[in-house]
Amino acid sequence: MATRNVFLFVPNVIGYARLALLLVFYVLALSHWRLAMACYLLSFLGDLFDGYFAKKLQQSSTFGMVLDMVTDRIGTAGLLSFLGVLYPSFAFVFVLAQSLDLASHWFHMYSVASAGGHHKDKEALKQRNFVLRTYYASYPLFAYLCVSAELTYVALYVLHFDPNFSFRIITLKTIFTCFCLPGCILKNIVNIAQLASAANDLVARDNEKKTT
Repeated sequence: MATRNVFLFVPNVIGYARLALLLVFYVLALSHWRLAMACYLLSFLGDLFDGYFAKKLQQSSTFGMVLDMVTDRIGTAGLLSFLGVLYPSFAFVFVLAQSLDLASHWFHMYSVASAGGHHKDKEALKQRNFVLRTYYASYPLFAYLCVSAELTYVALYVLHFDPNFSFRIITLKTIFTCFCLPGCILKNIVNIAQLASAANDLVARDNEKKTT
């Protein structure tokens, strides 16, 4: 039986493309905002396809799971870093959001993966707090919070360069205020719950080791 090259799995190749797009975004973010944002959004949309092909082609892997999570996190972290430059008065808020995003996902992934589970698996999360179980159990809620959080940061980036940006009859400011921002706030609340849940799980396992 031939050995499969995990590095060349289709979802992982998509992951490399997402990273390349993020690199272009970093290079162009302060000089060519339209092209930069197009690259960022394409990278973000790529997250839909790597999961799809992982399931369709049966090419799920631990490497791919970590690559996907890392790509998501550095994409958001990079965008928040640029927002701190573009909105210096709110730099602390963006650094705080960036730190919470990185910490909560790192704790969560390590907590679940070290126990042999997947970070979105219902079985692995059945003992976690109500907020986290509800978040991962409801795909519409999960999708709304993830997308609205990203679009909040995207909207802030675009509005810095074009405060009147609109989609024909609706302005980006309206979408930001009515759709994106509420979801972004809820997503950060989930991040806090996720961090607390993972920390409690790791401490509980440490305590079990001491008593055995």
